[in-house]
Amino acid sequence: MKFRNSLLIFLSGLLSQAGTVLSEDPPLPPWYPLKPWEISSLRAHNPRNGPYGTNATGLEITISNPYYIAAGPAPHASGGGYIQFEKSVANCDVHWKVDDRTPYGHLQDTCAAEASGSTQAQWNITINEIQDIGEHYISLSFSLTYHLHAYGSDYYKMMSGSIFAQVGDNLEGGCDENDYCSYTIKNGSAPLLIQPTLQECRYACG
Repeated sequence: MKFRNSLLIFLSGLLSQAGTVLSEDPPLPPWYPLKPWEISSLRAHNPRNGPYGTNATGLEITISNPYYIAAGPAPHASGGGYIQFEKSVANCDVHWKVDDRTPYGHLQDTCAAEASGSTQAQWNITINEIQDIGEHYISLSFSLTYHLHAYGSDYYKMMSGSIFAQVGDNLEGGCDENDYCSYTIKNGSAPLLIQPTLQECRYACG
């Protein structure tokens, strides 16, 4: 048995010296799996009845990824052999118009992300639906793309997540006598959490 184990170690060493990778990535670091994004502020306003212009509608959101995320393996890097994407905060300010040319689920916009070290972060928001008749709710989707060049490699990850927020649950507000509707996060419900899932990546894709 000892001879067999020694032989396996010897063969593994030969393969490593020959440039053969026995494991694509080292074990994932303790900050996996992905942790929730946080919406710390949200304000939506629009008239319930149209037609109306884009200046009459608005959605303002502050969203963040408050955790470090593994970018890829790097010898002697912090985090036990990994380098990491930085935390990220973005402000979304979207104006929309509901008509045949701007259907729900196709209104996408880029959010302004704050710079964080050498990590490049891009946030995108999609308005799936905002319902002002009967039930009052908002359905949104987000994506976060990270880029980082380090150790001669280009590290990349793209994640996405969705949220359904409803008045009486985690939102408060409604429409007034003039059919003007306004919503914010319900007192005591912030931050709203979104569980992201990994869609695309290069390195550390476990």
